[in-house]
Amino acid sequence: MRSEEEVKELEEEISKLTGFIGDFGTEKEFESEDFKFSCNVSDALSWVLEEIATDHFRSDAYLNINNLKKVVKNIEKRSGKRLEDYK
Repeated sequence: MRSEEEVKELEEEISKLTGFIGDFGTEKEFESEDFKFSCNVSDALSWVLEEIATDHFRSDAYLNINNLKKVVKNIEKRSGKRLEDYK
């Protein structure tokens, strides 16, 4: 497992980079997959560092677990497969 210090340093570096891009970048730069992915990683690291509450992290602001469950229900209806049987 990584040390808290190492995780915090990475989160701070990513936050600084994405913040700068968000504040001063073009729309193309802001919409890039690298930027979006880095924002998601930063959020995940913030959760690991307990800067974001678990309930909030599971909400539609971040993971949207409820929407994922809806997608699963649709797949179950369409495919006949069941999440509880999935390994």
